[in-house]
Amino acid sequence: MTMADVATATGLSEGSLYNYVPSKRELAIRVAERWFSAQAEELEQTLSAIEHPRDQVALLIQRHIAMILEQPELFLMWIREVRATDAYLTSSSRDIFRSYTGLLRTVLAQASEAIETEMSDDMVRDMIYGGAEHIAWTAIVQKRTSTLDVSDAAKKLGHTYWRALKKGADPGDTTTERLARIEAKLDRLL
Repeated sequence: MTMADVATATGLSEGSLYNYVPSKRELAIRVAERWFSAQAEELEQTLSAIEHPRDQVALLIQRHIAMILEQPELFLMWIREVRATDAYLTSSSRDIFRSYTGLLRTVLAQASEAIETEMSDDMVRDMIYGGAEHIAWTAIVQKRTSTLDVSDAAKKLGHTYWRALKKGADPGDTTTERLARIEAKLDRLL
């Protein structure tokens, strides 16, 4: 699409369009920023109606997967044209994206009494959103978006992450170790 196409679609002359937007890239960035801002606002309102942090994590995953499936070209453009640039680190786009991913940070901070991890907040964010993105892109590439149950996938992924982050979850506690403790207790009883 050219700027002339955009001007025609908006009813402006091409010269007038350049008064509002200096380039096609800048226009794409503004569209993406508006899209992410709207996603963050909608999610923030929806999250407040959900009580358990585990279910809030699942909702964030569900919306992230759905958002990618609904607008894959826009999301891909965001990754390629916005996040992959040197200017991103000091841009308003980064602030908008941090607001969007900040919803997860807020959920995890509010649940800090229930969770523990050796990972940084950034690593947890990347793990959760990265997993959601992988599920969405795999469905797109394999052309199975119509058969993917987004709600079910998000619930399973969210609950799995929650179990991994929950205090008392010991990833080193294998079945063999648990059986050994049970057998030791039985030996003491006998």
